[in-house]
Formats: sequence, structure tokens, C-alpha cells
Amino acid sequence: MTNKQEKLICNTFGISKLKPFQKKVIKDLSDGRDVLALARTSEGKSICFLSMITLHPNGLLIGILPTVALMHDLVQRCEDNKIRTDCLYSGNRENTTVIERLAHGKLQALFVAPERLNDPHLWKAIQKNKVHTVVVDEVHCLTEWGSEFRPMYRNIGKFIKDLPNSSVVAAFSATVMPDDIPYIVKSLHMKNPVVHIGKLKRSNLSLKKTFVKNDAVRYAKVRKAIQKYDSKGKIVIYCTRVCDVEDMRDFLIEDCDISASEIALCHSRLSNRAKQEQRFRSDKAHIMIATSAFGMGVNIPDIRLIIVSQLPFSVAAFYQMAGRAGRDRKRAKALLLWNDADFQMNLDIISDTDDRAVEAVNELYAICESSDDLHEAVIGCFAKGGVRNGFSLWYPYD
Repeated sequence: MTNKQEKLICNTFGISKLKPFQKKVIKDLSDGRDVLALARTSEGKSICFLSMITLHPNGLLIGILPTVALMHDLVQRCEDNKIRTDCLYSGNRENTTVIERLAHGKLQALFVAPERLNDPHLWKAIQKNKVHTVVVDEVHCLTEWGSEFRPMYRNIGKFIKDLPNSSVVAAFSATVMPDDIPYIVKSLHMKNPVVHIGKLKRSNLSLKKTFVKNDAVRYAKVRKAIQKYDSKGKIVIYCTRVCDVEDMRDFLIEDCDISASEIALCHSRLSNRAKQEQRFRSDKAHIMIATSAFGMGVNIPDIRLIIVSQLPFSVAAFYQMAGRAGRDRKRAKALLLWNDADFQMNLDIISDTDDRAVEAVNELYAICESSDDLHEAVIGCFAKGGVRNGFSLWYPYD
């Protein structure tokens, strides 16, 4: 990447300069190298792939994204910078119009849900464009969701392999475990990729864990945490199941004297998830109770407290939840409440899945049992593993 190209990127997106992490990733992508880039939230991963649109204004970038909210955020960001873009997802009334725009070469970027990749009309329209970059954002979903839940994630690799012209593949996440890197590289048909591991630990974010012997103690800890942080900003409470979300809502209303209007909910059975999220984002509700479905890739900067009220299914899942706090770089906290019953429930839920899921549950449980410094233990899980065969590893950026 030349100085002129860097200046063009900075001018396009209104930033003063690129971070070292961004420079390395953009250089490799512009040199035609496939890239897997891992870094904490706020490191500017999206600039890394959006810059490819600036460097290839007459081609097409395809971004494969897990949530509609993330698509809309990126579309808005592109439109603010005069980049012609649109998105495709199930239930979007504009899908036909979007494909027509794509077929006539009127888009520089298309953000699409994995479930839409097998649409023959989309495929025909793509073939009329020169695709220079395929982005898989939040790529940890490939390992977490690629079996029973959202099985179309398993077909992303085939989509990439079948593209009519050679494209660079760029995959991004804040939480990919080292043991999952070879699987991701193989699944996405990445060719000798460079793996960039940026800064992972966030100095403004405090991670704490507390053992709760039963649900009465769990709820008491939730009440105490809310009372402490209620006046400091937004609060998110994560629960494992939909029924747990509803129970937590009832507890806040009946036992904590919190008005229902101050609470937003997010889980897979809600038909108005976007409306609930907007209530939370706009301060009409300052507490969000949700399953892990909430927040992926969405930037709500002023979340001060994350309460993970039950043991998640992996270290990566926990760090994704915790990472939603303090994106404005002000002090924030994530509190993990756990017990043996949570661990057993998770094992029961994943009993029909593969061994990797069981190993992930065991790993987080072991950390909770034995680690005094939760933050260091979590970061240690991402940092372990060293250089892998078959691709280059850059680690870390200080």
C-alpha cells in the first residue's frame, strides 16, 4: 500500500491515520493475500475491508454477515462515505431491487446473509461483476453456528470456491480460538492466508467472575450490580435460554422495582427485535435482557455493565458478550455468574453436537474453577497455539 493509497483511505473514511494493525491487513489484502484478522472491538477491523472498496472502486466487494443490524450499520457507513452499497437478507422487501442494481453494475459493495447465497438470481447477478474481495465478518460464527443452527454457514466456502474470478478472502473476528483457525482456513478455501492477531486485551474493561450456589444468590448478585451501575449508563444482562430471559425480566420488574418500559428484550422468538434494540440504543430503555443473539457487530458505545448471568458455551462466546461494554473507551465491567448447574445444563444442551463444543464448555468451566485473573485467563486462550503450519502468523501489534 502506497502513501497515496493510505491517504485516500483516510480521506474517504474521515480518519487521521491508519493503525499499525490496519496497515498490515490492508497491505496484505491489496497485495492479493487472503487474510484472517483477529482483534478486539474498537481496533477498526471494518476499515480494513471497506478500504478495499476505495482501492477497487470499479469492482464489487461481497460481505457475508450474520445479522441484519450489522448489515444496516455497514450500509449506512458506506452511504455516508458515498459508497454505493446495499444488503440482502430473508424478509427484506427490497431484495429484488437490490439484485437488479447488482446485475446492472450499480453496487460497489453487497452485504448478504449466508442464507441468501444459494439464490440463483443473486448468483447470476454476481457473475456480471468483478468481485475483488469476499469478506466473512464475525467468522467465529462459522464454528459456532455451522452445524445445527444456521447450517448455511457450511456453504460459505463453496460459494467462495465457485466465484467466477479470483478474489481475496478476508475473515474477521474478535474471538476466534487458535484451535479453530485451521478449520476456518480450510472451510473458506483460503489460500496460504496471513493471520493477523491484533490487540485483544482492553484496558478499560474489567472482567470478574462470581460463583453463585443457587438462583437466589444469582438474582441477588444481579440486583446488587444493577443498583451500583444503574446511574452510570446502559446495562446488558445475558441469559442462556429464552425462558431465562423472561424470568430475569419478571425478577427486575417484581423484585427490583424497575419499570417494564425501562427494559428491552432480545431473543430468537421475538418478531420485533429491531424495535427492541432501537429502544435500547436510543435510551428509551436502559437495560437489555438477551440471549447471545443480541449485539453481534453492533456498536452501542455507552454500555457500562454486562452481566453474563449464566455460564456461556465457550470462552469465545463469553468474550463476545463482555466485549459489548465500554466501546466508548470509558471504564466498563463484565460480570460472569456461574455454578455447576450451569455447566451441566450446557453439556445437556450440546449433547448431540460434536466434541469441539464439549471441549469449549469444559475450557470455560475450568477457567472459572481455577483462574484468579479472569481477563488474563481469557486472553491466554486466544493467544495460545503459536505459529500454525500452512500460513503466516503476525502477533501481536503493540
